[in-house]
Amino acid sequence: TGILIPPPPPTSTSLDSQHRRYYPQWVPSNPGEQLCNLVGNWRILQRVGSHRWTTDDIVTAYVASRVALGLPLPGEEVKVGTRMNTTNAEECDAHNTSDCRSSSSSSSSSIRYLDLGTGNASVLQMTIWALRKEQKELQVEAFGVEARSEAVGLARRSLSFNMGTYLEGGNNDIFPSEGNSAHVIHSDFRDLAGGNSSNTEGKEDASLLESVRCSKKFDLVTGTPPYFRVDFATDSSASNASSSSSRSSTPHHGAIVKSATIVQGGMPTSVQSAPARCEFRGGVEAYCNTASAMLSSSHGARFVVCENWLNNQRVYDGAKEAKLDIVTVLPVKGKENKNSPLFGVYVLRKANVESGENHPSKKTEVLPPLAVRNQHGDWTTEYTGVMADMAIPS
Repeated sequence: TGILIPPPPPTSTSLDSQHRRYYPQWVPSNPGEQLCNLVGNWRILQRVGSHRWTTDDIVTAYVASRVALGLPLPGEEVKVGTRMNTTNAEECDAHNTSDCRSSSSSSSSSIRYLDLGTGNASVLQMTIWALRKEQKELQVEAFGVEARSEAVGLARRSLSFNMGTYLEGGNNDIFPSEGNSAHVIHSDFRDLAGGNSSNTEGKEDASLLESVRCSKKFDLVTGTPPYFRVDFATDSSASNASSSSSRSSTPHHGAIVKSATIVQGGMPTSVQSAPARCEFRGGVEAYCNTASAMLSSSHGARFVVCENWLNNQRVYDGAKEAKLDIVTVLPVKGKENKNSPLFGVYVLRKANVESGENHPSKKTEVLPPLAVRNQHGDWTTEYTGVMADMAIPS
């Protein structure tokens, strides 16, 4: 079933603070909670009927980890002279490769990683695991930022399982705690770019958010934005009753939201799933803007984001507005006989970091679509390979 069933704790009605301290944080202790398989021997806490990790999370984490380590993506050729096997930027440019990824991460002893809108931390944890799986000596300093309190709690408790030492010998074959860290900050990720902390919960979270915001040196940033656009009708000022109304897909701080209309899709039945599927806190444009602010200026730094294929043009527009170049796109089809992809995973970098201000950005490389299932409904060979690399049973 993919669900780990630990010894049962007391019933939720009797699991008060006095009794809770006798049980590890990761023990399912609230109605509907399950401790499920994630990758390898790592687990994730999820709720029945609520937001749960799925295919787009797997592919995003897979792409992010491989990009960070300079490994090829499905359908991508490994060309002599790319930064997968050289650190010389000029040599890479001379071979005219569209995605010249840096081997600086793969040859470095550490990497700083940020996940925007981390939710239950599925992508955050899968990416960390995959980075460590490929390079066990790599030290990872990771942060996730999430506004939903329930998701923050689940994410932190999952991390206590995967990075804790509650097992004999620890659960640390992939992620020994020494030299590695992962934190989930309870805040709106947009505050990282906007300099605002009004949406941050608690002094510890506010302090950590400020520390992350001031560093602005992340080698890898990931994001899986909600897929469904929401249009907001707002009043631009709370103090001016006569202020004119406006309609926007991303209301600015201080705006009074009068109404929100889901343009694509519908309202999920689960309250906790709604912010993960609908753009109540910004769409891909907001993710690009924050990623641009937090991404290192190093030529190897990358932002990896997943988006509904219906919003493909929005990714290009958002990237341009945020001064990011889209280097590579991996379209993903639900079935190989479908005409259009279901979603895409996009690899971006800061504009002109590698080519220089006086040189045009390289052309985006769109890879052959990765199909999840064949026409008979079975996993394709390519997707089976992705799951094998992520140690997910197929």
